[in-house]
Amino acid sequence: PLQLRILYYELKPLLAVNFVAYLPNELVDRIFFLLDAKDLCNVAMCNSLWREKANNNAIWKKLCKDKNWIKYNDDSSIYSNNETTITTNPVSSILNSIKSNLKTCRWKEIYIKAYLLNQNWKKGRYTAIHMLRGHNQRVVSLSCDGTLIASGSEDNTARIWDLRTGTCKHVLDNHTDSVRCLALKNSILVTGCFDGIVRIFDANTGKCMRTIRLWKLSTGHCLHVMRGHTDEIQAIEMNSKYVISSAWDDIIRLWDIHSGKCEKIWKNDAVAYCLKINETKCYAGNDDGSIKIWTPKDQFPIMILKGHTQEVYCIRYNDSIIASGSADSTIRIWDHFGKWLHTLKGHIGIVRCLHLDGTRLVSGGDRKKIIIWNAQTGTLVHALHHNPSLLHLMWCNETRIVTASPESPGTLTIINFW
Repeated sequence: PLQLRILYYELKPLLAVNFVAYLPNELVDRIFFLLDAKDLCNVAMCNSLWREKANNNAIWKKLCKDKNWIKYNDDSSIYSNNETTITTNPVSSILNSIKSNLKTCRWKEIYIKAYLLNQNWKKGRYTAIHMLRGHNQRVVSLSCDGTLIASGSEDNTARIWDLRTGTCKHVLDNHTDSVRCLALKNSILVTGCFDGIVRIFDANTGKCMRTIRLWKLSTGHCLHVMRGHTDEIQAIEMNSKYVISSAWDDIIRLWDIHSGKCEKIWKNDAVAYCLKINETKCYAGNDDGSIKIWTPKDQFPIMILKGHTQEVYCIRYNDSIIASGSADSTIRIWDHFGKWLHTLKGHIGIVRCLHLDGTRLVSGGDRKKIIIWNAQTGTLVHALHHNPSLLHLMWCNETRIVTASPESPGTLTIINFW
């Protein structure tokens, strides 16, 4: 209509006014705070003034907080790309290829890098940055605290490696048999041996004693020797207060980490292949396909989860769910009331290891297969088809996967998603 055309031509000059140049800074910031990341990137392309206003640390920090990416502010690994690459695959180097003299505020840079990191996980883009060799026999146990890697082998040794550089820091050769299981946390390494002995080490010296032993990683000194199991130890886990161990005597023992005293003896009526412990609960995945849950105060399980048809090899949990992997080639997702939520199928053979980070669930199994799932919906996100080696052990954080090969001599591979 004629009236609308006249109105449009009258208002057109006003619509073209650069309001950012005229409004108070506080009001402009309030407007820009309402935009999402995509809109902020679009307005930054309008002109230099808009770009300057969109390049605001407070705005991008809020966006990072909304995505739960504040943690990346303290993660130097997403800024450092100095590792020696052994096997290369397409990894996100988008930022390095963009030639720009324009400065980006710190929180916008964190947002961009965290976004690209998550895209790498979804699309399976990674680099194998280190192959760790030193063990003469198979690696049968693996643990990592985000800085150090501990590996145990059938060659009767445990080794401590630097996660960032891939160098071997200590060789713990005081064991008399295969180092079947180990746990590394807060500079303390606990090892379980086929001779029925648990040892505790301090990592700086790498020295050890025997039986269930507790070691401090910074000195390598044995803190406690915990005796009680009558057969080979199968699994060990620990937190700040307790060590939990299982053996082929069908017994699970709960030990005080400070005194070395056995606080609880649980008759499991099955071999617990895997254990997990937090401040309130202990979880055991058993060779009969069940998952039993205890509290440190109770003598009997408070919950038994049934559904797997073969041995349970791995358990992970967060505040919402419990995930379990089994020799029946499936992963089952449960809530903390014991209700079954999802069964994830995609592996051939045993599901040997799991990692749970928010809604991202990473599973590792036979035939070099690593699969990334959405644990909330139970859907497959991506399957990694170019894992450089077979795997039967795995550790993950936000940027890396560490895998151990079941072949002899034992090797470890560090996979970097950034």
